Amino acid sequence: MRRKAISIAGGAALLLGPLVVAQPASASTLISVSCTGTNVINYSPGLTNTPQTVTITGQDTGVACVDLARPLTPLSFIAPFSGTFTTSCTALLAGGTGAQTFQWNTGETSNWNWTLRFSNTANGQLVAIADGPVTSGLYAGAQVRQVITETTGDQTACFTPEGMTQNGGPSNWVIINLL
Repeated sequence: MRRKAISIAGGAALLLGPLVVAQPASASTLISVSCTGTNVINYSPGLTNTPQTVTITGQDTGVACVDLARPLTPLSFIAPFSGTFTTSCTALLAGGTGAQTFQWNTGETSNWNWTLRFSNTANGQLVAIADGPVTSGLYAGAQVRQVITETTGDQTACFTPEGMTQNGGPSNWVIINLL
């Protein structure tokens, strides 16, 4: 039984390896939170196949969050975002950085700085990964990884003068520190 526990721990370390960060000496609790939810992004002007500067607004919504330290506490969040980027339908979620605040249903907040590290189209869906540290608030010092799947954008709108004005889909978040 002990050998199986070590194998599981080793597998978890391989899976979560990119999220491992050095923790300050005062870090004394394991943070492990997972959330599922949605992501909606609005573009103005709408995206076309030609790169242009657009204003992006939207909201991430985590509706089913589980904190291993507080398993009986129902958690959810909203996290509005906005920014100005040069992008197009052919470079959607191609990279970038930003800051975002999770506004938890408990009244607490978590501020994190994200970097979009990977995006790829699979089966007609755009999948992207953003990660970065929680810089202040609830879970400060932990790392966030968000997996974004854009499923609702009308790609045919990219060929019209109005362009694609919105897309979105499911998202998942993991907030973790390893001691």
